[in-house]
Amino acid sequence: MSRPRTLLGARRRCNAAAALMLMAAALIIAVPAANASQVGRSSNPAHAAQGCANADTPAVDASRNAMRAAVTCLVNQQRVSRHLPALREASRLDRSAQAWTDGMIRSGAFWHGSDFATRITDAGYSWSAAGENIATGYATPRAVVSAWMASTGHCQNILDPSFSNVGTGIGRHPVGASSSGGAAWTQDFGLPMGQPAPSTNFGPAHGCPYQTSAG
Repeated sequence: MSRPRTLLGARRRCNAAAALMLMAAALIIAVPAANASQVGRSSNPAHAAQGCANADTPAVDASRNAMRAAVTCLVNQQRVSRHLPALREASRLDRSAQAWTDGMIRSGAFWHGSDFATRITDAGYSWSAAGENIATGYATPRAVVSAWMASTGHCQNILDPSFSNVGTGIGRHPVGASSSGGAAWTQDFGLPMGQPAPSTNFGPAHGCPYQTSAG
């Protein structure tokens, strides 16, 4: 039996939003401002080494921290190889992404919800730009990152030069009773309110999508 695998992606800016799914749509919104002091403390950027530990380890066989580190490493490999700054993991984005992954599995509903950016704010991360990728049915970090890179909107989130932080949520079960295997994934991206974008190099994002090895 084939394994169903699905992706959705979205992003928002300080003055507009674009919901980027497999079928693109646009939405203009107003975004609330917040105090930059509320932004969670971030770790150092993941080193874009030649290999990423646990990149090919199934999510069912590893801890969430190991899976989170592998996804961040793989994403930063994609960025650094295209002359973009690495993303820093932010604990509040991890919290937002994990809560949403858990919620999708509980409800069986694979979607971004009515307002993913407010979820990020509610986790304590004050942002001027935010994005989100979700996926279900992909077993390993390399499989899900490769799928995101091969989809225009998701790839553009990963290679967006405006983002400086990332958080990842992992579920050991897919979303929905009809799914036959794999894991569920959420990745939240952000730029803290009041901080400048780390780069203005939109060239790599404009080249999306990219085919990468799924391992």
